[in-house]
Amino acid sequence: MRARRIFLIVGTLLFALYATLLILNLTGYAYPVEGVSMQPILRYGYMAFVEPATISQLVPNSTIIVYYNPFYRELVIHMVISKIDDYAVIVKGVNPITNPYPDLNYTSGTPLLVTQNMIRGKVVFWVPYLGFLVLRPYNYVISLIFVVAVLINALDTKRAH
Repeated sequence: MRARRIFLIVGTLLFALYATLLILNLTGYAYPVEGVSMQPILRYGYMAFVEPATISQLVPNSTIIVYYNPFYRELVIHMVISKIDDYAVIVKGVNPITNPYPDLNYTSGTPLLVTQNMIRGKVVFWVPYLGFLVLRPYNYVISLIFVVAVLINALDTKRAH
């Protein structure tokens, strides 16, 4: 009986955390890190939290941003390595093995110019392993734990009456 309650509480808390992170992700304030391009700073499974930023606020070799890459058709988390006035930035992953060069414009073969409308925000802090809660298949496991916990509690409640 006590173990079931603990399971329900833990399942509910995990699901609430998952739901909160999912909402933050959908509203553009948190992004799970995937891949190895930002190692050793950011690792797979970290959760990066961002705030809106203008190009003038970005500092080369210091600021990490989340931006939409039109060639990959997905969001990318990379370091700003240079600025072109307040018009655009050039970015790359910090891992020298997987990302020795800046992100490319695959049409011209030149560095990709990341403009303001492509930027989702600058990373202000990150939390190790928290990103696993919204990455597949881990998010399915959390949902399953919550559903099982609720079902066990419902069956236990029925037996008590």
